[in-house]
Order: sequence, then C-alpha cells, then structure tokens
Amino acid sequence: MRSTFVLAGAALAAVLTVVAVVGALQEWWWLVVGAAMLLLSAVLIVAMDADRRVRGLRPYIRAEVARGAAVPTSAATPPTVSDADITGAVRVLQAQYTGRLDRMQTSVDETLAQLRSQGESAREPRDDQE
Repeated sequence: MRSTFVLAGAALAAVLTVVAVVGALQEWWWLVVGAAMLLLSAVLIVAMDADRRVRGLRPYIRAEVARGAAVPTSAATPPTVSDADITGAVRVLQAQYTGRLDRMQTSVDETLAQLRSQGESAREPRDDQE
C-alpha cells in the first residue's frame, strides 16, 4: 500500500513538473506559478506528516525502552567470549581477505595479459618505422 502512495506521489510530481516546464516554454507564467505552488504545497504536507509521525513515535519508543529496562538483568546474561573465539574470528577474516586479494591479483594479471596481447596484435608498423 505504501508503494502505491509513493508511486502516486512520484507521478503527481512528474506531471506538475512537466506542466511547469510546458508553461515556461509557452510563457504562461500563471501556469508555472500554479504548478510550482501545488508541488511545493504537496512537499510541505508530506514534511508536516513526517514530523507528526516522528513526534508520535517518540513516546512509543520511550515506553518500549522503559519496558525493556524492567526486564531483570540476570535473565539476559550475555555469552562469554574467550580469547580463542576472538583469535579464530580474526584468522577467518584474514583468510577471507587474503583469498579476495589473491583472486583480485589473478584477475588483474589475466586482464593485463589480455590487453597486452590485443595491443601487440593491433599495432602495425608505420611507414616511418620500417
């Protein structure tokens, strides 16, 4: 449903922009001003609605945060992380990074070889170089 409203708003903006451009080309300044005012009014209404929604969301978020803080902390103990876990994660990231670098280097080498072979086959000696 939201995408329908977004598409309708985009279509309205496009139509008003086209009307303003056509009015400017025909030098019908009343049409340009009218289309621009309608477009700006629509933008103002959307901005005011967004501000209203944000203001309405703040009490809801505060209530949810307060409700989440009321949960006893003993029930939400985080898992312990050992040095071996950290070392293993770093080694995995290092292996992935090294593998990506190796693949990139291979790709660069292949591309350079291909460009060099194309460049040599495309070159023909000029008359003054014979």
